[in-house]
Amino acid sequence: MNILLNDLLLLFISVLFLIFEEIDVSTTTALLCAIILAATSYLYSDKRWTSLLRLCYLILTVWNRAFFYTLPLLFYNAPLWKQKELNIPCVSLYLLPMIFHLNFHYLGFDLLWLLAMLFSLLLKQQTLSQQQLEQDYKKQRDTSRELAMILSEKNKNLLIQQEQEVRIATLNERNRIAREIHDNVGHLLSSALLQIGAIQAIFTQEELQEPLTNLRSTISTGMDSIRSSVHNLHDDALDLQAALQTLIQNFTFCKGNFVYDVTHSMSQEMIYHILAIVKECMNNTMKHSNATVFTVTLREQPTFYQLILTDNGTSIKKQDTGIGLKNIRERVETMHGFLNIQTEQGFCLFITLPKEEITHENINC
Repeated sequence: MNILLNDLLLLFISVLFLIFEEIDVSTTTALLCAIILAATSYLYSDKRWTSLLRLCYLILTVWNRAFFYTLPLLFYNAPLWKQKELNIPCVSLYLLPMIFHLNFHYLGFDLLWLLAMLFSLLLKQQTLSQQQLEQDYKKQRDTSRELAMILSEKNKNLLIQQEQEVRIATLNERNRIAREIHDNVGHLLSSALLQIGAIQAIFTQEELQEPLTNLRSTISTGMDSIRSSVHNLHDDALDLQAALQTLIQNFTFCKGNFVYDVTHSMSQEMIYHILAIVKECMNNTMKHSNATVFTVTLREQPTFYQLILTDNGTSIKKQDTGIGLKNIRERVETMHGFLNIQTEQGFCLFITLPKEEITHENINC
């Protein structure tokens, strides 16, 4: 906006010079040509032919004084600075026509014209300084926003990491409590049941059998309840993301990558099956592959889960008869899923698991 106002101001100064000239075709032509050339400096600033047009206009200033008086407008739009230094050859070229128009009768106009050229130069310098300040401000603003975004992302990742660490610590504590209950209380109750059985075998009086039988039944019921609670506590303590991350970290055969994008919880049966499949695939990679990268990808879709296990090995052939792949296929079928094996670019197991209840079975991981 400031550039346009400066152009209008210099155009007004040029018109003031032309008022004192005889208004004819050359005067009008000079004014129109100056306006057109000033406009081309915005539209085609990097074109070489604009410089050629400016050179032709400078030649016309030598021939006609009307073109000479409109030079302040073109002078403002000329490349007067080169790498933050004044372009002396360019400035000299625009001041050169003054030599051809020096006249004692027009000395006042020539001095005013020189002042107009100096004013145009100062406006150009101010414009360039303002543009540089705007560029620095935008750069600083973009840098600040980028740093703010990076800081926000780091804070977000830190919060997620902290939540994950708290969750892992909670799950570990649940496992510890479950183990202690199983090892201590469970063994004590089992010992109590054995002692009651021994008492019943030693003392055969009828008046003792019924109370001992009731006591044994009560302790057995309590033991079953504790066993169920311990199993539930242990199952709730199993975090699939943490377990898969641990498997990847402990996989030393080659580099391991892990991508996890699941928001909803899975059933414990499905978690056990997925862990068993990943372990089996890792074993197959170590036994039969020359891979350098092993990747585990688990994503959640609206109606199913995607489990993709890949490596970049080149020595694996597609075999559906291996025991490991048979076990994987059986587990996928148990979850009513689909298994696709690809060996074109490395080895890839693409498993689709629907979001549905699966049959409870004995699962060994």
